[in-house]
Formats: sequence, structure tokens, C-alpha cells
Amino acid sequence: MKNLKIGTRLGIGFVVILMLMVVMLGISVWRLHQINSAVVAITSDSVTNERNAVEWLAVIRESGIRTLAVIKTEDPDAQQYFTAQIAAESARIAPMRKKIEEVNTPPQEVAQLAEINKVRDTYQAVRNDVFKLKKTGDMDEVKKMTAEKFMPLYASYTEAVAKFRDMQRQEITTSAAAIANDYSSSRNMLLILGIVELVLGGTLAWLLTISITRPLTQAVGIAETVAAGDLSSDIVAGGKDETGQLLTALKTMNDNLLNIVSQVRVGTDTISTASSEIASGNLDLSSRTEQQAGSLEETASAMEELTSTVKQNADNARQANQLAVSASEVAIQGGAVVSQVVDTMGSINESSRKIVDI
Repeated sequence: MKNLKIGTRLGIGFVVILMLMVVMLGISVWRLHQINSAVVAITSDSVTNERNAVEWLAVIRESGIRTLAVIKTEDPDAQQYFTAQIAAESARIAPMRKKIEEVNTPPQEVAQLAEINKVRDTYQAVRNDVFKLKKTGDMDEVKKMTAEKFMPLYASYTEAVAKFRDMQRQEITTSAAAIANDYSSSRNMLLILGIVELVLGGTLAWLLTISITRPLTQAVGIAETVAAGDLSSDIVAGGKDETGQLLTALKTMNDNLLNIVSQVRVGTDTISTASSEIASGNLDLSSRTEQQAGSLEETASAMEELTSTVKQNADNARQANQLAVSASEVAIQGGAVVSQVVDTMGSINESSRKIVDI
């Protein structure tokens, strides 16, 4: 997790929570759809068939009673009335049978409907035979056929319809139990998913929180330590996320500051040593300056003596020049001696000039 960006971590956490919510929503919708399908199956199939079967059974019983009334009565008007009622009730059964057959019923119920239709056809045929035999007036044969054929078929017919009705009631009971079971399992599943989501969400929130706040707290502590002037912190930068980069930057800053302080300290020591050397050199220079001042005083005194000597030499040179002039005059008189004297005076004159220069 430390190698993931904070935005990526937060995105993963929210995606996981949203995915769990989507899963919970999907399961809820799916289970509700199942429950709704079961309820629809009960209300549109089983309950409808059960009601039609109950009504069908009631019509059969009423029709049986009217059939017995037709058989036993001798009144033609009553016979005609009950016969008309029987026909009307038979007409009521037809749409009920059609509704039952249109419903998507299980195979066993389809087989039971086929059995009912078979018994019903036989029942109606025997009932018509009894009515025909009644018209002939042979009451003994009518009673015999009624007892031996009609009543057993009537019982079989009502029993078959009652069995179909009981099958619908059993299916309603089974479907209701299945709905209750689906509700219970859906509730438990949603509770489990909710607990898982809470645990996982809490764990992710805790991990994300400590993965963000802990490095930031460490970074704040390091920054406060550096601000206090303490550069001895041991900074461990782990991870490639923003906080890891921050700790890395703080570590680099702390190391650079430590290097700068070390360099400044070395420079300060160097400056201190140089200052000591400069102070010592200044003392030597002061001593030498004092010695140089004494030498300069001695030199000035010697220069004064030299100046006095030069002045004396200048005076001597002027005197020598005067003597040379006198000698020249004597030389003019002397011939060869004069030339020699002239040369000698030239040499003297040249020497005097040098002395003047000096």
C-alpha cells in the first residue's frame, strides 16, 4: 500500500465499498425478484386454480344433488327445472376448466386434470343415460344404475376435483414456505454482506487513515525537530506515495543542512586558525615595522651625513675648478706642461662632476 498514491488508495477503497454495495443491491433485487415471482405464481396460478377448483367442486355437488332430485321426483316441472339448472351449472364449469388449463401447471397437475376430464365425461354420459332411462319409467333400473354407476362416478368425480384442489392448496403452502425461506435466506445473506461490508470498509478506512496520518505525523515531528535546530533525526523514508516522497524530501533536506552546517563549522575553524595566524603575523609585522623605523632613522641620519659630504665635495669641486682655471693659465704659458696639466685637469674635472652627481 505504501507504493500506491494516496489518490489511488482512496479510489481503491471507495471502489471496493461501491462494489460491495452493488453486490448487495444486485442480490437484494435478485432475491426480491424471486420472492415476487413466487408471490405472482401463488396469486396468479395456485390461488386462481384453488379458487376455481373450489367453485368447480361446489358446482359438481350442486349438480349431483339436482341430478338426484331429477331422478327421484315425479313432477315433470321439477324435473325440467332441475335439468335446466344442471345444464347451466355445466356451462359454468366450462370457463373454469379453460382458466385452469391456461395456467402453467406442473406435470402432476396436468395429469390430474386429464383424470378429471376422463371421469367427468364418463359421469356425464352415465347421467344422461339415467335421464333417458328415467323417461322410460323403469324406476327399478334407474335406481340400480344410479346406485351402481352414477353414485360411484359422482364420488370419483368430486374426489378427483377435490384432489386437484388439495394439490393447489399444497402448492400454495409449499410456495408460502419457499417465500418465507427465501425471505429468511435473503435477510441472512444481506446481514452477512452488510457485516462484511462494515468490517471490510472499517478495515480499509483504518488502513487508509494510518497509511496517511502516520507518515504525516512523522513528517510534522521531523519538521519541528529541524526547526528546533536538531539535525540528528534518523529519517526512514519508505514507500513511493506522496508521504513517502515528503519523508524522502525531508531526509534530503536534513542531510543537506547537516552537510552545510558541517562545512560552515569547518570554515569557521579555518577562519579561526587564519585569524590566529593573522594576529601572530600582525605582531611580527609590528615588530618588524618598529625595526624598519629604526633603520629608517639610521638611514636618514646617514643621508644627512651624505648630504653634508656632498656639499663639501661640491665646494671642493668649485675650488678645484678655480685651481684648474689657474692651472690652465699657467699651462698656456708652459707649452707641453700645460697640455699635460690640461689633461690632468680634465680628469680632475670629470672626477669632480661625478662627485657632484654623487
